[in-house]
Amino acid sequence: MNSPVGPLNAAGMLSIDHRELYREIRNFLLGLFPEASRQVVQAIQNNQPLPVNAIVMQILFSRNMDESVTTYTNPAPWIEGAAHVQNSVDTRLQLSFYGDKAQERSRVVYTLWKNHYGTENMVVCQPLYVNSYDRRPYINDANQYEDRWILDVALQYNPQVTYAQDFAESAGVTITPVAGA
Repeated sequence: MNSPVGPLNAAGMLSIDHRELYREIRNFLLGLFPEASRQVVQAIQNNQPLPVNAIVMQILFSRNMDESVTTYTNPAPWIEGAAHVQNSVDTRLQLSFYGDKAQERSRVVYTLWKNHYGTENMVVCQPLYVNSYDRRPYINDANQYEDRWILDVALQYNPQVTYAQDFAESAGVTITPVAGA
């Protein structure tokens, strides 16, 4: 049977994963820096040089903020029911800003992450706080110092896992007396 959102299986379907978080943060950054469409990248790009004035996004870790909450839907007898298990998740994200625009861009994000602008411009997740804001220049492949500013930010999202759930409209009980009782 199919649910209103498609076929379910025992393995479940996750509503939000890290791909959606990266997409959301990238859109947030591009809303602030529309000229940076080729400069905002996800970390761990093997054998690829960073673009000039890059902004690199890297999820550091995630942890549950609460215990799971389970809800159930049984829309109709002919449609398979579902169980929905949801958590609130605290995710830490590192944003690294490189090049001549690093300080200016990082300061803009630092300021607006903790402002209503951040909450109004994100749907999949919500900004919580900025853990750290540091300048960390490094020596690049040409043996030259390059400017880098790093923001360690926290966000919250509420993923839900949905899996198939059988329901019964009624149950029959038969009492069988025990012999010799």
